[in-house]
Amino acid sequence: MNSVHSSPNPSPFTQYQKQFRQALGDEIKSLRKLGGQTTTITDGRHLGKRSGKHLYSFTTDTEIRFPDDTPVDLVHQRQRYPGILLSIEGFDLLIAIERNIGEQVPSVKMATEPWFLLQELQKRLDTATASQTANRQLALNLLRDSATSHPTNNSHFDDFRARIETQIQQSLNYNPYQAEAITHVLQHPVSFIWGPPGTGKTSTLGLTVASLVHAGESVLVLAHSNTAVDTAMKSLAKYLCKSSYYNEGFILRFGIATPGTYDDYPLINVRGIAKRQNAPLIEKIEWLERERKRLTQQSRASGLTTQQKSTLQERIAKIREELQPLKQQLRQKESELVRKAMVVGCTLSKAAIAQEIYERQFDAVIIDEASMAYIPHCVYAATLAKRRIAIFGDFRQLGPISQADTDNAQTWLQRDIFDKAGIIDRVNRNQQDDRMVLLQTQYRMHPSISAIPNRLFYNNQLQDGEGVQARTQPIVDAQPNPGQSLIFYDLSRTSAFCFSDQESHSRFNLISALIAADIAYKSKQAGTESIGIITPYKAQSRLIHRILRETHLEAVKASTVHRFQGSEQHLIVFDAVDSTPQRKVGVLLQGTMQSTASRLANVAVSRAQGKFVGLFNDAYVRQQLDSFHIFRKFSDRLRSSSQVLPLTFNDTANSTVWQFSLPGITVYPNPGEARQALQSDLAAAQHAVAMDWTTQLKSAQHFSLASLRPGTNVIARGSDIASSVTSLPNTRIWRSDSFSNMGIVGVDQQILWVYTNPSGQSPVFRIALPNTVNLLYTFLQLLPADSGGSVAQRLQNNQAPFGSCEMCTQPLWPQPAQNTNSRPRISCVTHLQQGRNMNRQDATQYAQFMGRTCEACGAALQGLQNGATGQIFLACSRSNCNWMTNLNQII
Repeated sequence: MNSVHSSPNPSPFTQYQKQFRQALGDEIKSLRKLGGQTTTITDGRHLGKRSGKHLYSFTTDTEIRFPDDTPVDLVHQRQRYPGILLSIEGFDLLIAIERNIGEQVPSVKMATEPWFLLQELQKRLDTATASQTANRQLALNLLRDSATSHPTNNSHFDDFRARIETQIQQSLNYNPYQAEAITHVLQHPVSFIWGPPGTGKTSTLGLTVASLVHAGESVLVLAHSNTAVDTAMKSLAKYLCKSSYYNEGFILRFGIATPGTYDDYPLINVRGIAKRQNAPLIEKIEWLERERKRLTQQSRASGLTTQQKSTLQERIAKIREELQPLKQQLRQKESELVRKAMVVGCTLSKAAIAQEIYERQFDAVIIDEASMAYIPHCVYAATLAKRRIAIFGDFRQLGPISQADTDNAQTWLQRDIFDKAGIIDRVNRNQQDDRMVLLQTQYRMHPSISAIPNRLFYNNQLQDGEGVQARTQPIVDAQPNPGQSLIFYDLSRTSAFCFSDQESHSRFNLISALIAADIAYKSKQAGTESIGIITPYKAQSRLIHRILRETHLEAVKASTVHRFQGSEQHLIVFDAVDSTPQRKVGVLLQGTMQSTASRLANVAVSRAQGKFVGLFNDAYVRQQLDSFHIFRKFSDRLRSSSQVLPLTFNDTANSTVWQFSLPGITVYPNPGEARQALQSDLAAAQHAVAMDWTTQLKSAQHFSLASLRPGTNVIARGSDIASSVTSLPNTRIWRSDSFSNMGIVGVDQQILWVYTNPSGQSPVFRIALPNTVNLLYTFLQLLPADSGGSVAQRLQNNQAPFGSCEMCTQPLWPQPAQNTNSRPRISCVTHLQQGRNMNRQDATQYAQFMGRTCEACGAALQGLQNGATGQIFLACSRSNCNWMTNLNQII
């Protein structure tokens, strides 16, 4: 076959390249402004100091896959600390930073810098404008909006089907649409394979790669995420695992694979190849990694002495030193294999930064899950292909994610390649496009589930495959709600309130999270094999994930919709989260057919093989969204097709009373029933009781704090709580407002009591899951940032609320005014010139940090400024209290 780029015309490509550079530049600026991609990591433990670095171990609520030695920043107390991610062992992280930020660090943000990857993509596109090998013409053909496509050869899937079957010694299962798609890729320079959920897109991709290999073509398989790459590579390995290429290590997964993915195909991974060729090397590496994991977990145990910490830290460091040269050998082996491989699979980002990829050409390039990829990434991928590029994906599912709000970013980063090529427009107008093949038969979903996306998102173009109903019926007949494939739980009567985490502004709903986890728990107990919990919001995903881990449901996958694309589960629980008292439905759930809400709903429902459970506040959704919004249409369609169950926690007519089986969760029907158990918890409190109470505390109706042990601290917030607790010793009212409309009582950060309506006879929840409670303390802002120890201890642990001196790194601190006409200053004790005049915000922060409250009513203090004199003073935050004080009197 002849290459299609013998006479390139660089001028149009250069024009595109300039627009791509601007769009990527806009995105880089936006990401820098936002501080990069951040992940909340918790339960930090200081392990000691080595080679000038402070070592910390943390845990995470989300799966993180970065290579060892990835540069990161820890964002703590509004300061950034550069560091290195030394290792990841499951959900445990080991990080080295320059500064000591405390012996125990409840929560920090770990930030990475994704703009580095975009800068590398800019470089690759710049280079492609003048490269002698870059296939610019194929890239331009990919971008061309034309419905016509002409074959360049007569190759056909039937030419290779028998060879594949002979090699793997079994018959292939495929349908006419899949055979048409494979043939199209074999014959055309540009192919778009539209694969709706469950239509066998992944197996079609695998057979396509196998056919190309049998045709003598090298193939580069790319995708937006590591998970998608793993899925594609596992599929093609099924058809090539008996080939000489596989046995020699020339079918290679390049990059970070999901652990356990290639257990059945070990030679697709560099470790498997090296194990065959140099077994002692891999055995040594794996032994050292197991030992490092064991020691890391051991280092997180409470009660370790300084000497024990030091010993563990030294042993971990020694293992790290031993691993480095061994892993370098492995990297060199991988690099050699990539340069020779017949098939390589990696992420689009890896392809832009890895010299082994961008310095070679492949006969064919295939991009999977292409709807999530940036257009510039797809164009760069096309320049790496000698003969052809094939785009696999579904433009009715999730699209690219971009933060920049510019015209260039909207044009090139917030649309997908299907849109740019005019595919979506022709599909919407029901017009033929010769470049595209639609896979029309779905094999994943029970027909009653597939009917939802088929009607809403695919214009009834899909058909159910033979046997799919019989195969999924056992899942339908299992728990929950045997015999029902679609269940609609209406949470309108459950007081399942929705709030925003003040740190990330992501939404969460405690009650719906508990119900979702309980459904998973009951289903797992009943024998359901695979369960997923999907939610639109990252905070809710973190909360559910924390509950699942603490109740030993690690096998249940819980994540946002974006992380679920491309996967499937027997049972899917979709937690919509949104509810009162939020004034509006979240942006993710707003919009029409072309919106993110449409793609989100489609992905959520189409992950389910046999059972889909939706958790909705139906009254709220119907009040907030009219019938023009696709998410309203989705919930309406689901409700009309499902078994609808209105949930309550009390006996009510026409409702289902929810009974929890989840360990650590107890529900009392009203405050009176909860009183005795709460009093027992309060009497057993060892350290502190944290409260957020929206009304006056009535001992007879709620509980009494009189039973607290001497020395137990009470930290409270709320508009009317002061009069109920200020008579107690060791009491601090740190804010006069409430986080929510609920009543919250936390005991020693181990147990959390939740009054869904402290003014009425509504249910009360007792949550005895300490790790989950710790996260909820953060979400609900039950403690001020300064609650950990004395002022001296906090400053020693670098909790410097006003920043640090640029000359000596000591904390800046308020200094009294020198005379009546000047203000107090924030400065360094040693270097007085380093600092600034105090402002209102400084005064408020000082009062909170020092635990100062109103001496008249115990409410929180706020900084104010005299308009006439400019002087800063502190005053009570309650509108009906006139207490105030001069700052010089308390500094």
